[in-house]
Amino acid sequence: MINIFFVLMFISKRTLQESKMNQSAVILTKTKTEYLNFLKKYHSLQLSTIGKNGRPESSYAPFVADQNNQFYIYISALARHTKNLLHDSRAGIMFIEPEEQAENIFARKRLTFDCDAEIVVRESQDWMRIMSLFDDIAGELMQTLRMLADFQMIRLKPNSGLFVKGFGKAYEIYGEKMDQLSHVNPQK
Repeated sequence: MINIFFVLMFISKRTLQESKMNQSAVILTKTKTEYLNFLKKYHSLQLSTIGKNGRPESSYAPFVADQNNQFYIYISALARHTKNLLHDSRAGIMFIEPEEQAENIFARKRLTFDCDAEIVVRESQDWMRIMSLFDDIAGELMQTLRMLADFQMIRLKPNSGLFVKGFGKAYEIYGEKMDQLSHVNPQK
C-alpha cells in the first residue's frame, strides 16, 4: 500500500511539473507576441551613445527594422549621436510606453537593446533595400534626405535585449533574430 502511495505521489508531482512547464511555454509564446507587437507600434527609437570623455548622451531617431530585428537609422553626420557612433560603435536603444497609457508610472512597459553600430555603405544592396523601408514610413521626405551627402545609414545590431511588462515581468531577449525570450526570474 505504501509503495502505491509513493508511486501516486511521484506521478502527481511529475504531472504537476509538466503542467507548469507547459504553462511557462504558453506564457513565453504570448509574451513573445506581445513583445513583437509592442515594437511594431514605434517609428522612432530612443538612442544612447557614448560621447566625449566617455559620457552618455541621449537622443532619438526614426528607424526601420529588418526581418532579423536589426534596426536602421538614417542620420546626419552633423548630429552628435552620429559622431559618437562613428567614434564608439556601442549603443543602447529603448522603446517605452507613453506615460498616459501606463497603468503604473514605476512599471511602464519598455524594451531595451544593447547594440553595436555599423555604417551601411551608400548605394549598396542593403542600403537600397532599407531605403525602400524608409520610403514607406517617410514618403517624399526621404527623397530629399537621400540627396543630402552628410546623411548616413547606420545599422544597430542587437547583442541582447530586455522586455519589461511590469513588476516581476522582465524577459531577456536573445538569439540571432532577437526572437528568443526567457523570464528573468522564472520563480515569479
